[in-house]
Amino acid sequence: MTLQRIAPRVLPVLLLLSLASCSHLWAGEDERMLQLGSALTKLSKAVEYTVRYTNPPEGLSDQELLTRATQEDPTLLEPFRNFTVRVLRQDRHAIVLVCTLDRQRALLEDAGCTAKLDKHSWEENQRCEFTLSVSTVCPAP
Repeated sequence: MTLQRIAPRVLPVLLLLSLASCSHLWAGEDERMLQLGSALTKLSKAVEYTVRYTNPPEGLSDQELLTRATQEDPTLLEPFRNFTVRVLRQDRHAIVLVCTLDRQRALLEDAGCTAKLDKHSWEENQRCEFTLSVSTVCPAP
């Protein structure tokens, strides 16, 4: 058999194998973001508690607030070592935003007042900016 006769049969098979071998990369990213999302809900609850019940000073940086919120369990911050974590405080509630380390892209956003992860921003290729508002996701006090 010549290459011209084999190529039309082999090429589609090779293409399918290539696509199948890359699909694990997408699934891996999904799995990684789901795990990070689970960790974020725990972190956002700790930040919410700190903002709501301990009245931290207004001038704290995001990092200082995160450190204060996790002083009982510093391991809550470990999954976010290679990311930028930002905190928005409004009306004694907190929203936590996880972005790429270079602050170019938002990945996850969660209000500490809700039970589930609020937003998977990584699917939308969104800038590292808050999109949730306490007034729309948190119950009135």
